[in-house]
Amino acid sequence: MIKAIIFDLDNCILDTHSLGEGILAPVLAPLYASGLPEEVKKGMSDALWDTAFEDAVAQNHVPENVADLMRVECRRLKIPEGRDIRSYGDEGYIQPLAVKKFLVTSGYRNFQNSKIEKLGIKSLFDEIIIDEMDEPSARKKKKRIFEEILKKNNLKKEEVLVVGDNPRSELKAAKELDITAVQTLRPGIKKWDEADYHIESLSELSALIK
Repeated sequence: MIKAIIFDLDNCILDTHSLGEGILAPVLAPLYASGLPEEVKKGMSDALWDTAFEDAVAQNHVPENVADLMRVECRRLKIPEGRDIRSYGDEGYIQPLAVKKFLVTSGYRNFQNSKIEKLGIKSLFDEIIIDEMDEPSARKKKKRIFEEILKKNNLKKEEVLVVGDNPRSELKAAKELDITAVQTLRPGIKKWDEADYHIESLSELSALIK
């Protein structure tokens, strides 16, 4: 019996493309101004739309001196006043689910909080946890956060679903912990065959908890 669901935010509830390409311009400026190869610049700029910053840095081998300049801008980043962002329109299916609901999202504190505020989704969750990158050395990462959720709430791994898009982040952590992984196949998201389930809408979750 499923007693809890852990949700991701970006590309799961939030349509990250609604942020607009210009939102990351301050963060990308030090990268573009560097002498790094064009493939590294493109790889990093592309990755930031579906990968947490620190993970994108590691994947694209961005040198620390450039990454540090980008981190300064990441800490300042938030959704501008008057900027409309959007969900995928199916977050209304979350509240009726008769389980505990957690939102776990990786990123910089101000930016992630501003996304949550703009979407108006706080009340949908029993707890919201940000895997904060403001101080990279203190970052817990999702696997540890999931373990803490299970322990704190006396949940068994078979009683939990993890719902998200990214096989390098929340879905990977779920599989490593033997938690059921549900991939949200939002537009542009590549299907990961190792996920236990694939859904196109959060409306499909009610059938998975019965």
